[in-house]
Amino acid sequence: MNIPIQPDIESLKLTLWVAGGVISLLILIVAYFLRKQIEVSETLAIAVNHLTTTVKLIEKEQAERDPRTERRLDDHDERIGTCEDRLTAMETMCSYQHRTCLTVRDA
Repeated sequence: MNIPIQPDIESLKLTLWVAGGVISLLILIVAYFLRKQIEVSETLAIAVNHLTTTVKLIEKEQAERDPRTERRLDDHDERIGTCEDRLTAMETMCSYQHRTCLTVRDA
């Protein structure tokens, strides 16, 4: 296989056409993926905006919550705390009396 030192004009044109075609194909591939990336970025930006709007709406609703509801929740919390304390005291008393009864019975 002999490669000419001075290629003729036709082989240079063919090489130029092949190189141009390959470069054009690569540019098209890069442009396709860049377009897809831009579409995804736009979709993510829209989703972030919707989420931000939703969070602001929830914060606003929480800020506007009726104070009566807050007082009721606090009242229920206090009642539950009182009931827990009384239940703990009864459980302690019962366990103490149960041990005392067992000690007296075994003696």
